[in-house]
Amino acid sequence: MPNLDAMTKAELLQFADDHGITGVVSSMLKADVIAAIKEAKGWT
Repeated sequence: MPNLDAMTKAELLQFADDHGITGVVSSMLKADVIAAIKEAKGWT
């Protein structure tokens, strides 16, 4: 699992896009983007 906390918001958005994670948008807070990625990947 990558260190999502160390990534910038832009990197997180790109990560989500690269991995086909939907529902992640640039207007979200960084913490919410991380939570959405973790949930989508089953890393909760």
